[in-house]
Amino acid sequence: MKKKTRLFLAFLFIVIGAVLHFRTGIGSAWYLYAAAFILMITHFLFGNVLTAFAHLNKGQLAQAEEIIDDIKRPDFLLKGHRAYYHFVKGMIALQHKEYPEAEESLKQALDTGLRTSTDKALTGLNLAHMCFLQKRFPESRQYVEQVKTFGSTDLMIKDKVKELEAALGKI
Repeated sequence: MKKKTRLFLAFLFIVIGAVLHFRTGIGSAWYLYAAAFILMITHFLFGNVLTAFAHLNKGQLAQAEEIIDDIKRPDFLLKGHRAYYHFVKGMIALQHKEYPEAEESLKQALDTGLRTSTDKALTGLNLAHMCFLQKRFPESRQYVEQVKTFGSTDLMIKDKVKELEAALGKI
């Protein structure tokens, strides 16, 4: 659900609840207050992180960036959603070649705890690649070894790990 839609519905439920409360009493308005409360809580705990993540997976970088930039307080997000917030921010920064920001965000995503082994491996692989590009070869090797421990079955990730290992082996 879009941020504006969620907030509009919460406001609408409060207004309708207040009208019902003053006309007939709390008995007919409490459920509207509860719905508004739930909408507000989900706004702060979940945000639109998964929507941004879905746009990122589809290659719709502009939409993902717009949605993720709407989240003003990522520290309020639940742990899993905060991890994917940092993942999306890191991948967007990586696409813009903003390597320090990308590295920081992707490290935070790994530290916070991504859900799937493929997401963890993809994050580690991108960190290894960034370190390789910046000629920080020992760090790159460490990330490559870490990627192997995640146990991802994604063939593309396995191929990229082999390519990166081959490139590191030539150094």
